[in-house]
Amino acid sequence: MGSKIRTRFGVVIPAFKGASTIEATLDAVASQDHVPTAVIVVIDGPDPILEQIVARHPSSPEVLVLPENSGGPSRPRNIGLDRIRAQHELDAIWFMDNDDLPASAFLGVMDVMLRDHPNAAMVAASFSNWSPSDAPPDPHLAPAAVEAVKLDLDWYLQHTGALLLSFAVIRVDALDRLDNDGGRFHPKLTHNQDYEFFIRLMFVSECRRIPWNGGAYRIHDASLSADRSEAWACRARADLLLANWFAARGARAVSRRFIASSGSAARRAAKEAWHAGLRAEAASRLLRRSLVSLDPKAVFVLAKLVLGIEKPSEKRGE
Repeated sequence: MGSKIRTRFGVVIPAFKGASTIEATLDAVASQDHVPTAVIVVIDGPDPILEQIVARHPSSPEVLVLPENSGGPSRPRNIGLDRIRAQHELDAIWFMDNDDLPASAFLGVMDVMLRDHPNAAMVAASFSNWSPSDAPPDPHLAPAAVEAVKLDLDWYLQHTGALLLSFAVIRVDALDRLDNDGGRFHPKLTHNQDYEFFIRLMFVSECRRIPWNGGAYRIHDASLSADRSEAWACRARADLLLANWFAARGARAVSRRFIASSGSAARRAAKEAWHAGLRAEAASRLLRRSLVSLDPKAVFVLAKLVLGIEKPSEKRGE
């Protein structure tokens, strides 16, 4: 039997060029059956129209505008987290994007899961991909009696697309532990922050996932996955950071695993650049890897590209 004390949630929403979507996201937050304690929208660089939309929303979220764009959600998330925790007593944080459409029962379900699993640092739900060209998603997805399955690193590395920070909640004490062990969201990563964050969190804490659809993740042309080369280049950088993090903690075997993964992602990034028409850049990347990183596979990939053997991939980078 879990605790009977309701979880106090804080919601942190980084926003950038989100004028067309932020209102629906704030509506979804305001419609939660389990009302959050506080909501903050951190606007990543001045945007008068976006600022006005957020400021006039009936739910009255706090608005914080950064003086200049930071290039990704890491800095707005970190700043928003510090600000909301300085002003409110909170148990867990829900980090959202400015275009998410969560089910109205989301926080209620997360509240129950956190109380049922007091050792879980994070609980995540499933989600559905949604395009604005499709029928509007149902905001009233009924919660079901589901078991929160314990996550492990091997499962996540095989299913990285199955977890999103937008459909997860994290206890504040777990965020404190990460803050003292490598930091929260890495400022050097303009993308792939969720991936890097999840892996470190899973290594040091118990994390769980429930097979319940917690809402809709909006797919649009501006998403990172629309640029396959940049997506894989970001993954390569994240894997190198993780390799160094694990090595510093004596986990040498895991570190070597991420070094290998980084090389694979870097080669994939070059292949995607080649197929996008950036052949000189792709060749330069692969030659540099072969000479600087002593990666013989890079030469093999380049040869296959030149000979036309290496075909474009069908699956987008994540």
